[in-house]
Amino acid sequence: MTPVPPRVDVLMSTYLGERFVSEQLHSILSQLPPQGQVIVRDDGSSDHTADAVAALDDPRVTLIRGANLGFGPSFLTLLAQVTPDADMVMFSDQDDVWLPDKIERAWRQLAPLGAIPGLYGSAQMLVDAELRPLHATPPWPRGPSLANALTENIITGCTAAINRPAVELLRRAGVPDGVHFHDWWLYLVVSAFGTVVYDNQPALLYRQHGGNVIGHGAGWVGRQWGVLRFLLRNDWVGILQRQVGAFLKHYGEALPPRTLDWILCYFDTSGSGAMPRWRLIFSARRWRQAFGHDVALRVLLVAYKLRLWPLHGRRL
Repeated sequence: MTPVPPRVDVLMSTYLGERFVSEQLHSILSQLPPQGQVIVRDDGSSDHTADAVAALDDPRVTLIRGANLGFGPSFLTLLAQVTPDADMVMFSDQDDVWLPDKIERAWRQLAPLGAIPGLYGSAQMLVDAELRPLHATPPWPRGPSLANALTENIITGCTAAINRPAVELLRRAGVPDGVHFHDWWLYLVVSAFGTVVYDNQPALLYRQHGGNVIGHGAGWVGRQWGVLRFLLRNDWVGILQRQVGAFLKHYGEALPPRTLDWILCYFDTSGSGAMPRWRLIFSARRWRQAFGHDVALRVLLVAYKLRLWPLHGRRL
């Protein structure tokens, strides 16, 4: 008997993406199962991105023209638009190209989870603006975990897919204040209450160009430079502490008491957000995937606590 294909909703937030968005939508629509749909929310673009989406004139594509919220809140806002009978919800950037089996592979991992909230993410094949291959993202050295999700994100949003129980779980919090990265938020919440699956095989062509919000760059040096530029422009520790604070606010009472006590052992909630304690900095536990990144996390936190790093006016 032929298995019934899943009902799939694909969520895309666009911003100044007129150059590549049509190509990306074609790569999605070519593999979308029957009854599937793509919901596009344009996040206040000043170019012709929304017009390019509308020009496809495909009944499977719904376009919402919205005010500028930023990519994280824009994606989380889209969760409210998911159809009640969607089996799987996938997240898409505006400038990539999905490989032909992306939807099938994600569903193959999520379908067996049943009523357990599930999150799927995958590696990416990095390409330049003209889709010439650069390299695949390497496997993470350690598996997904709640400890890792508190301090690092390993699920790149353009690869993410969630099942229906995860949609319902995430909708409880709506669009929380203080959440900057929608994909990191997915990883944190589902890690606490469900199952996270990471696929080491690339499922899309991840286009690198001057408009990437973060990107991976061409190789290790490019990736590190991209991360450093982001840290210099943004209050990364503030982003971390506000996200953990939002997580405890919306889901703390639902956590098993031992899990909640464990988190509070390492995060101080007496101020705004949830600031990592000295105990986290000097703990023997590995928090991040790579040893070098774990050391960098602790050095950055020490710099913040000793006020050696710009605080952008935020209280520690």
